[in-house]
Amino acid sequence: MAKGYWNVAGSITNPAGMGPYLQAVEPYLAKCGARFLCRDLNTDVREGNPGHLTVIIEFESLAAAIAAYEAPEYQDLIKLRQPHTNVSLSILEEGDHAGS
Repeated sequence: MAKGYWNVAGSITNPAGMGPYLQAVEPYLAKCGARFLCRDLNTDVREGNPGHLTVIIEFESLAAAIAAYEAPEYQDLIKLRQPHTNVSLSILEEGDHAGS
């Protein structure tokens, strides 16, 4: 089965305010069976302006990635993160889905 991913790019605008989110999100993701593939606070951006933060999180499937994001528990965690970040979060499935 193809894996699912959260792809997060952006900026942390208030690092001091991120503590409660970080303390809660790591155990939440572990409970979901997810794992961090990449966490970078100093992304080497070559094109565009996505910000200094890149995070890639792997899930067992696309359905698991969607369910983890849509769960009420994570929706509450978003409220802890949003005042301190400017990010985009995309959910995608492993593989080449751009081909014809």
